[in-house]
Amino acid sequence: MLYNSIPFFILFTFIYFLYWNVAKSLRIFVLLAGGMLFYGYTSLPFLFHFLVVIGINYFLYLGVRKTNSKSLFILSIVLNIINLAFFKYFYFFTGMLFSFTGIEQFQVWKESIRIIFPMAISFYTFQIIAFQTDNYKGKISDPIGPIQFTTYLLFFPVLIAGPIMRFTDFFPHLNRIEPEERDTTNATYLMISGIIKKVLLADPLSGTVAPVYSNPEFYPAYAIFLTSFIYLIQLFFDFSGLTDMARGVGLYLGFPIPENFRAPFFSRSLSEFWDRWHITLSTWLRDYLFIPLGGSRVGKYRVYFNLILTMSLGGFWHGPDYTFLAWGAYWGIALSFERFLKEEYGLAMEAKNAFTSVIKASFVTTIAAISVLMFRANSTEGMIHIFSGLFTNTESMVQKEILSLGGSWITDSLGILGNTKPFYLKSLVNLETAGYSFVFFLIAHSFQYWPEKLEKFRKYDPYLVIGLGVLTVFLLTCLSQDGNDFIYYKF
Repeated sequence: MLYNSIPFFILFTFIYFLYWNVAKSLRIFVLLAGGMLFYGYTSLPFLFHFLVVIGINYFLYLGVRKTNSKSLFILSIVLNIINLAFFKYFYFFTGMLFSFTGIEQFQVWKESIRIIFPMAISFYTFQIIAFQTDNYKGKISDPIGPIQFTTYLLFFPVLIAGPIMRFTDFFPHLNRIEPEERDTTNATYLMISGIIKKVLLADPLSGTVAPVYSNPEFYPAYAIFLTSFIYLIQLFFDFSGLTDMARGVGLYLGFPIPENFRAPFFSRSLSEFWDRWHITLSTWLRDYLFIPLGGSRVGKYRVYFNLILTMSLGGFWHGPDYTFLAWGAYWGIALSFERFLKEEYGLAMEAKNAFTSVIKASFVTTIAAISVLMFRANSTEGMIHIFSGLFTNTESMVQKEILSLGGSWITDSLGILGNTKPFYLKSLVNLETAGYSFVFFLIAHSFQYWPEKLEKFRKYDPYLVIGLGVLTVFLLTCLSQDGNDFIYYKF
């Protein structure tokens, strides 16, 4: 059930009015029922599985809280990792074991066993691990009942794809008496922003991006490289649109969900980029992986190793393919190299003027664009094709075939058949859409980078909300196309 769907609109409207019109003591049950309906709409068997996972973790939480047992804490972490690994990485590991050992049973398992990926398992696993770790470290002072614990993990605004909520983001807001006007206004802005980003900006770009990554051998190197920048724009609008809507839904219910993006492509260093991109995942990796590995407290070469390992595991969390491992390792190496240059040679990351800020932000964006050649690749073989195409495809395969036939009349004849697959694949499509999206990309980043500049317009909120709402409906009616699933929905 997606935020921009009719079923969700109906469900949320019912939950919203019920939530704010029942006794405060009953509101948690409304949230619990909403989460169960939201998750059960996708799959009732997986709702049952999720409730079993929640039940086991609650009893482990009680055991650790009572005894401070390290063994119970480790058991809780291991069980959650096994649960995630079975559903998400079964085919990857069986395929890898078959490749390394040659034992045919692994291949038989891979081909004969059918496993369906449960919704939100990646995100709720990270959320549970964070909770269990904070509980073991004594950071959760007040006891949490089973209903509270279940509602926290089934909180439906963040179930699809985050942001990853800590217990401090949820429990202090359970006792809201009534909705606050400013929260409701901010929630409306976030919903409008999210819908525009997703439906009007991200979805149209898929028509430019998808053909290139599906058939990279048909495109010249410049087209492959340009598409990586276009995909960055699509990914930003798709994922930040998703989190805008999640934050909006949460605010309508009185829960300020953490911000997940803060103008990442205006960053002037790679480390700053990760302070601004997928913030809740970045901080999770820092607090529950990088720091336990030793963080920055160990020797400098160990720090570089910790960075590479943390980012590699963060990449692998995104999906069961070597492409994501490569993407994570790439970022780990890049961050380590940046840290090395700063520590060994005193390389200044701060920009002294607007010109150097633009240069540094452009460099960071280029590094990110190269990374998505791995992130967006459909398979390991596809990733190899893409990178080999960057160095070998000075012209596309189709152009080579046309030139080998000789004669411009052939090229002109193929131009008449513009809807045929070979001619369609020889050039990028919808570049004007990418151009428009780039302008809005800069505008959206400016709003996030300088939010204080918007404050002077807040006195016009009643008029802006109505005006922007009407404009959004009009644009959706005129310009929206068939929608795509959120990119991070599959993670």
